[in-house]
Amino acid sequence: MPAMSRSTKASRSMNALDEEIRRLRIKAKELESEIDENFTYFQQHSGSLFVRSLLPRKLDGEELTGYRLLDRVLENENLQNVLLRFADILAERLGDGLNWLVTRVFKK
Repeated sequence: MPAMSRSTKASRSMNALDEEIRRLRIKAKELESEIDENFTYFQQHSGSLFVRSLLPRKLDGEELTGYRLLDRVLENENLQNVLLRFADILAERLGDGLNWLVTRVFKK
């Protein structure tokens, strides 16, 4: 009877391992999908993210540049939106240009 009990334990262990492998494969597919979504978002918004990182942020009671007129211009929401749209367009064109260049250089 001990041999039978060992084989039953082994088969339960194998079943448990198989189930864990299935669960981990499903989790891996979910994570791949999430990474793809995040990468797509990054590709679509990298230009505006870059410009936002460059635009100065005013802290309470602080001046951005020390020049009142320049501070007002930089704080203008419409100007920031235009800069963000311009950055998105520029990033897209730059990406297209790099893709073309890589294709031309490495195609040979």
